[in-house]
Amino acid sequence: MGRLYRGIAGAFALVVLIASGPVAWAASPRAVVELYTSQGCSSCPPADAFAGRLRSDPAVLVLSFHVDYWDAQGWKDSFSSPVSTARQYAYARVSHEASVFTPQMIVNGTQSLVGSSEAPVLRAIAALKARDLPVHAELAEEPQGTLKLTLAGPERLGDVWEVRYVRSAITRIGAGENGGRTLETYNNVTRLEHLGAFKPGTRVLAGLRAPEDGIAILVQAQGLGPILGAVSYEEPARRAASAR
Repeated sequence: MGRLYRGIAGAFALVVLIASGPVAWAASPRAVVELYTSQGCSSCPPADAFAGRLRSDPAVLVLSFHVDYWDAQGWKDSFSSPVSTARQYAYARVSHEASVFTPQMIVNGTQSLVGSSEAPVLRAIAALKARDLPVHAELAEEPQGTLKLTLAGPERLGDVWEVRYVRSAITRIGAGENGGRTLETYNNVTRLEHLGAFKPGTRVLAGLRAPEDGIAILVQAQGLGPILGAVSYEEPARRAASAR
């Protein structure tokens, strides 16, 4: 499956842009939920399933970061990456937490919650739906297959991150705490790249390539602060197939 190649951080806002030129499809999230999970963690499947259900809410952007510290327990997660682990530990340092855990959900870069405890996560999301984020983001597919990113809003200190992911994966687990189980995981992060400091304007990004069928742009206050804006785009044919 996918592997994770680069740096990290978080994001938000949106688009519905349908014109005769570029074709755009984007969700309009008001909450970004980062799930820190592992195929080797027996407590994680309920959180993975919850993440799958959250995807049906267009106000929520879910991204599953598979950590690699469970890989030594008998099963190597097919999406695990030291970059995901580093991001989780960085959040712990910012919030002065003594340790990390799975499954963990971080909502809009500021709230750390147990990923399988649905009620607190839903309350956090509901509170965010009531207000706008300061950065507006749009992603539009160009005729040649590239993606046009547009960011707008007052200039402020923030980082822009490109996150590529696989919308859904079914994996037969051969060993470890979940040995013998078949797990489905959602919006599995395969690559994160730092695009630089936030600045209003446009830029062109490479199109999606299999197995990745989704991309998110995250704008986050520097130092893993609050999410300032975000947008996601999913490859139309794969999106339609996953909806059936």
